[in-house]
Amino acid sequence: MTVYEHMMVGASLALGAGLHHKHGWRIVGLAAVAAALPDWDGLSILLGSQAYTKAHRVWGHNLLVALSVGGLAGAVELGYHFSERLRRSMRRVLTRITPAANSSKFESKITASALILWIGTGAVASLSHLVVDIFYSGHRGGDIWPLRLLWPFSNSDWAFPIIDWGDLGATIIFIAEMFALYRWPALAQRIAWAGLAAVCLYVGIRWVLNIS
Repeated sequence: MTVYEHMMVGASLALGAGLHHKHGWRIVGLAAVAAALPDWDGLSILLGSQAYTKAHRVWGHNLLVALSVGGLAGAVELGYHFSERLRRSMRRVLTRITPAANSSKFESKITASALILWIGTGAVASLSHLVVDIFYSGHRGGDIWPLRLLWPFSNSDWAFPIIDWGDLGATIIFIAEMFALYRWPALAQRIAWAGLAAVCLYVGIRWVLNIS
């Protein structure tokens, strides 16, 4: 999956859980960003193709780092509101999904329970990236692009290559979900679950076709 699709998985999980009802758009934005964070190891391309081959799907795509980075993102967003600029640039769309997004109703106080929720949301969203990439680990030409979930303690490869990583099926589903969220914001929770279910169904169909 691309960064866009990973972000939509994270956002859909937060919407599906109904977190936006109490915490507004910020926690949905956090989930979207956290779901894409494991791809930070893709920046290794700046060091050359060999570094990219060794680092991508390794340094950031493991349980230790992904959960830590996702949880840290949740704590930082709760405390420092870094997503305020994102809200301003996406105000028209986000305020349709959570119409009262500008209200103090959604101001999250830093309490132990809030910290656990936001850290947990970031960690789960980041973990979703790894889960998805296990299935999106095929590559044109028949190569497999595995993850090393237990790195740096183990170099064991993890992959269940059902779909090529650049496949557009999920992209189309999530684009449709975005239009549906804009058109029917009051149904955001149901739409999010429908989008996730559609992606799971798509992966399942591809799996059946691959083994038949």
